[in-house]
Amino acid sequence: MNSMAVFSLKGGTGKTTISASLGWILAEEGCRILLIDMDPQGHLSQFFKVRTPPGRPSLFDVLIKDQPLREAILPTAQVNLEIVPAGEENLRLNEALIARPWREWRLKDALEASQPLSYDLVLIDVGGNLSLVTHNALLAARVLLIPVLPDLFSYLSLKTLFAFLQEAGRTYQFFFKMIWVLINKINPHRPLDRENRQALEQYYGKFLVPEVVREDVKLVQALRQQVPVTQAAPQSTAARDLRKVARFIRTMVLAAPAP
Repeated sequence: MNSMAVFSLKGGTGKTTISASLGWILAEEGCRILLIDMDPQGHLSQFFKVRTPPGRPSLFDVLIKDQPLREAILPTAQVNLEIVPAGEENLRLNEALIARPWREWRLKDALEASQPLSYDLVLIDVGGNLSLVTHNALLAARVLLIPVLPDLFSYLSLKTLFAFLQEAGRTYQFFFKMIWVLINKINPHRPLDRENRQALEQYYGKFLVPEVVREDVKLVQALRQQVPVTQAAPQSTAARDLRKVARFIRTMVLAAPAP
């Protein structure tokens, strides 16, 4: 099973936007995609305007009450794109996980118990902190995508994140098959953005996605309308860049053999 977590320790890097956009584009191209909204704020679910209806198990029920993951999956407006939405219960999910056995592995176990799932990629959107919810998302993924901004704080957060991943690998005997760093919201005309990109290339070059997502007001406008930018402004800079990133994911992740 191909699974990818979108995560960064720094806020404002566009994790949810990247998750929503890549999921939508890949689904448009014929891939079957499952989104899992692990962010307590539930912005991914809000973007797709999907809520768990009464009588259906939620993500909380899956992870805490052992309900089947399949029953928590809901459709979106896009063909081939489905989602396990976040609900208000996600705000107390971390606290509830503390009392559960194998608490860091609950999502991975739920995914494995639901096999075979007929998806090309499970895409997990994660909040920007370290918690049991974060551990569940990361340990359920075989690929990690880290959106970063071309600024000093993103650079510093990468150092902290890689140190955490190294420690987590020793603790849980778990290592990602691939780790990719995606530069987001870059303005190539700003000297400081170019300098920070060069620093990222120097120290994290082997992890960098060769494509970047440039700063584009059309993306902000699309988010306000809760419409993917590829639909709202298909010829915009952001839409073109995101399609290139999606093509990279298809080549490097979806084409790679699953374990």
